[in-house]
Amino acid sequence: MNLSGDYEKILEDNLKDELGWLLQEFEFLFKQKMLKHCYTKDDISIGNQILDNVIDNIKTNKSEELINLLAITLNRIEKQFPEFF
Repeated sequence: MNLSGDYEKILEDNLKDELGWLLQEFEFLFKQKMLKHCYTKDDISIGNQILDNVIDNIKTNKSEELINLLAITLNRIEKQFPEFF
């Protein structure tokens, strides 16, 4: 049994789930404000803090697949919510 391999796979799966959560969280928190064009400074601060935390969490992992998924997810968020970039 390869315990470290299983652990790495679990970490990657959790980070993939976190990327899916990230997109859903932005839609939940900011979609209505996006439609009304009424972001507050606190909204921008919270959104940037969420992005920074997720990016820092994934940057520590050396998986090229996860870094590519991060880039794809960030591009999708940037297209939908450009105010946070």
